[in-house]
Amino acid sequence: MDNLINPNLTLTELSASIIFINIILSFLLSVVIAIIYQKTHRGLSYSRSYVESLVMMSVLAAIAMMILGNNLVRALGILGVFTLIRFRTIIKDPKDATYLFFSLAIGMGVGTGNYVISIISTVCLAGIIFMLNKYNFGSVVRDGFLLTFIADKDYNNSHESLFAQYLRSYKLLQFKSRPDGEGEYYFSISFKDGKKPEDLVNQLSQNQNVKLADLITGKDATEY
Repeated sequence: MDNLINPNLTLTELSASIIFINIILSFLLSVVIAIIYQKTHRGLSYSRSYVESLVMMSVLAAIAMMILGNNLVRALGILGVFTLIRFRTIIKDPKDATYLFFSLAIGMGVGTGNYVISIISTVCLAGIIFMLNKYNFGSVVRDGFLLTFIADKDYNNSHESLFAQYLRSYKLLQFKSRPDGEGEYYFSISFKDGKKPEDLVNQLSQNQNVKLADLITGKDATEY
C-alpha cells in the first residue's frame, strides 16, 4: 500500500527480457490497430503521421507504465500528460480520438504485464470495428448516395426534373447559403433501377448555374 501513495519509494526494476517483450508486443498490437484504422478509414482526413503516432503512443505508454510500475501518483501524472497531448492536438474526427485512446490503453495494458487482456481486447475491438464498418453503422445514407452541388444565385431548382427522371427517392439534408449568393445543396438520394449515377452528375454539371457536383456512395458518407 505504501508503494501506491509514496512516489519516492524505489520501484522494482524489470529484467531486460521483459522490457524487450513488452516493447515488441505493444508494437505488434499497435500495428494491428493502425492497420484496422487504415482499412476502415473514410473521408479525406487521412494522415500518415497520425497512423505513425498510434504505433508510437502505444509503445510509449508501455514504456511509461513499466517505469511507473504500481505507483499511483506517477500513473496519474502520466495520464495527465497524455490528456494534454490529446487536447493540444487537432483531431477532426471523434473516431480518431477513439483510436488514440485504444492504442494508449493497449500500451498501458502491455506495460503493466496484462498480456491476455491486451491481446483479447485488441482482437475483440478489431471485430467490433470491422462489424460496424461492414454494416455502415451510423451512416446517414445506408443504401443510396450523398449528392452535393454548388449553385449560383440564379439557380432555379432545375434539379427537381432530373431527380424525377433518375431517382426513386431523395431528401434534402442541408442547405448552406454563401455570402456571394451561392448555395450548397446536400441530398440523400436513391436511384431507380437501371439508372446510372454518373449520368445524373453529368446532366447536373451541364447546368450553367451549377459550379460543382459531387456524388458519394452511402458507405463513404459516414463523415457527413
